[in-house]
Amino acid sequence: MKKALETKPQLIQISAAWNSREGAPLGRNQYVEVEIKKPKANGASTRLAANQKPCDKMAEAIVMDGGKRGQVVKVCADPACRAHHPNTPSPQQVERERAEERKRIEKEKLAITTRHRVLATILQRVSAPLKKADLLAVTHYLIGHLSYSQVPALAKRHKVAAKKDSASAQELLAKQVSTYDEAELCKLLLEISLLDSPYQRSTASHNDVLMDAAKRYRVDAEKLQKAVVEDLAAKRDKKTKAKAKPKSRKAAAQAHRKVSLYLRRSASLHSAIFLRNPNFDVEVDCFAVLNLV
Repeated sequence: MKKALETKPQLIQISAAWNSREGAPLGRNQYVEVEIKKPKANGASTRLAANQKPCDKMAEAIVMDGGKRGQVVKVCADPACRAHHPNTPSPQQVERERAEERKRIEKEKLAITTRHRVLATILQRVSAPLKKADLLAVTHYLIGHLSYSQVPALAKRHKVAAKKDSASAQELLAKQVSTYDEAELCKLLLEISLLDSPYQRSTASHNDVLMDAAKRYRVDAEKLQKAVVEDLAAKRDKKTKAKAKPKSRKAAAQAHRKVSLYLRRSASLHSAIFLRNPNFDVEVDCFAVLNLV
């Protein structure tokens, strides 16, 4: 390799690696190895690949590393060559694209700066209380940014049901709240901010936003808790009574037949039962008799 460089100092030094440092042999991303294909004997024309086409910029190079170390090959290292670097833009094209990108950035910067100035001017003119249009803008923004679990919770509270072939729950909510007045929108804003608070019980009183709101609006949480306990107890009692229904006459008649059949088959047992309990009532004591079987 040293002898080849001494004999042909004009040889381009190339590397098998893709990238290369400054001053090192050219990496594969900076050249194309050209393999000139010999024409066929019958003279038939074939379409050549890019690395099989010769060009004016083609030169000899020596491979400095890899499996072809020491071999002299032909390469094209000119990025402006359209035959071997068709996807590489020309310097003029690069300059035009840079100029267009600078114009785009300046235009975007101007638009963003102007909109920030508009926002600052709007905030200077905002006064309390907010108007309905302002409340609606805040509400629509919050509804659009609700979490996945908050959307069905808020929709259920406002009796909004999304069907398979209809719009989403968020779109239906946004449409419904557009009919609310200022008072309802104010309640809705506070409702959204407290939507997760029933599931977030904090041990520190100063971190419980729900209880803080209850104090501000003079809501007696302990009184409400007692009412909830009473309601739950009433529901449990109602379910218990519904399960423990009295037996129908048909069921009592079936039990009576079973007892009579058993007594006819066991006369001695029948006599013993009636001797012990002269006031035997079949409908009442039939189950006791069945337990003796």
